[in-house]
Amino acid sequence: MSATPVAATASQHSASARSRRLSAGHVLGPTGLVVAITVLGAALRFSTLDVQSIWLDESATIILVHRGFSSMLSHLSSSESAPPLYYILIWLWTKVFGIGALGFRSFSALAGTVTIPVMYAAGRRMSPRAGVWAAALAAVNPAMYYYSQEARAYALLILFSAAAFVLWQRALERPNGRNLALWAAMSSVALLTHYFAVFLFVPEALILARQVGVKRLRAPVGAVLLVGLALVPLAAAERASGKTSWIEAESLTSRFAESVKQLAVGTYGPLEIFSGLLVVALAVGAVALLWRAATEGEQRAARGVAIVAAGAIALPLALAATHAIDVYDGRNMIATWVPLAVLIAAGLGTARAGRVGLLLGTGICAISLAVVIGIDLTPVYQRDNWRGIAHTLSTPPSASRIVVGEQFASLPLYVYLGPLQGTTGSSVSTREIDFVALRMRRSARSPLPPVVPSTAPAGFRLAGVSRTATYAVSRFVASRPTAVSVGLLRREQGDPKADVVIQRAEALKSAPEA
Repeated sequence: MSATPVAATASQHSASARSRRLSAGHVLGPTGLVVAITVLGAALRFSTLDVQSIWLDESATIILVHRGFSSMLSHLSSSESAPPLYYILIWLWTKVFGIGALGFRSFSALAGTVTIPVMYAAGRRMSPRAGVWAAALAAVNPAMYYYSQEARAYALLILFSAAAFVLWQRALERPNGRNLALWAAMSSVALLTHYFAVFLFVPEALILARQVGVKRLRAPVGAVLLVGLALVPLAAAERASGKTSWIEAESLTSRFAESVKQLAVGTYGPLEIFSGLLVVALAVGAVALLWRAATEGEQRAARGVAIVAAGAIALPLALAATHAIDVYDGRNMIATWVPLAVLIAAGLGTARAGRVGLLLGTGICAISLAVVIGIDLTPVYQRDNWRGIAHTLSTPPSASRIVVGEQFASLPLYVYLGPLQGTTGSSVSTREIDFVALRMRRSARSPLPPVVPSTAPAGFRLAGVSRTATYAVSRFVASRPTAVSVGLLRREQGDPKADVVIQRAEALKSAPEA
């Protein structure tokens, strides 16, 4: 007879213990967790901001922004293939924080950090748990980390796209004039940052039109269209310059696969196929939870997010497949990560996901963080190491030297070495020639080691070769100024479009801060 109350007492103590553990596990609450995740994301971004070298595309940004404001804007179409907003903001930012690598990249790091709580707000519209997962994914995803440390417009595009997405969700819930206007305004800001923002705007607008009617969307959609029309002349001029023609050189199938990999595990890293497939598999499992474990309300909200993600991918793919405008590329598609991440977070955070959701989410975050750490610790998977090459070339030549590198090599070298003079004739006379080369990246495979010529041109002798895992420099010298063919130097480099430039001793003194 006494066993029953003893068992009941034990049961009560067990329930009380479970309750205490549950309370301890939720002591921070969603807001506290997001603050902690944001601090982690900020530490991850800012503490390693200068680990990697400035690379080619970043050097184009830096050189453009070194100009005066009006000169920068007038040279935008010949230098870039994006709208002007990022360049205006970064020009202003560097007036306060400096024109070095840290000054430029800190702007993107800040944008990437702010994206974390914005992603929480996007996921929060599904559920608080989904919001926390969306913030966690933003904090450690390798692509989000990569673009948060690059002096380019992509981190700002992601931030503005995420903010526009949140405002779109709010407009769906309360489609009043204010919410519609805020959504249109943020969509316009995103479009002024990158042309591909339009591919998120279109499906969002279509879903809103179905819910609130076309008539109520005339003003907000019309405002965004006016912004788009104002950008058409600039976009046409940038397109005509041929700066994006390299994109079409690769098959659309390869570019699509590359964009999927980049959304999952970033641009380049160790074991990227294995880690990419694993993250994609875990993400698919998270989405499957939406259809198996989510409530009807969660599924209804997720359908709109899925339509936006699918539309943002399908529209540029269709344009590329029909050769109307083929600029489909992983970088250009990066804002698509926003609705995809919210969709995954919704699956992880669904009320009935339980331990399965926790395991899937933890797996994605753990793999993502491992990829980030692996890249930071493995130089061959980092950005092109022009800083290392510049360090090898940093000893001033006695008079001048010829530097031979890949096409546009003079841009990142300018950032570290100062102005380099182009060659105008068919031959040059010098006492020193330096060939420079980077390791060669290969998608889904280990990079090839850098290769530089070791056979001396006539009249020169090999003075030495500096070689690392990321770059190599071979140096040839002559006892007196000797003429050498520019065509021969390009053939020795193995690139008919190789940069052949002159570096003068005094140029090192005027090198930009990097």
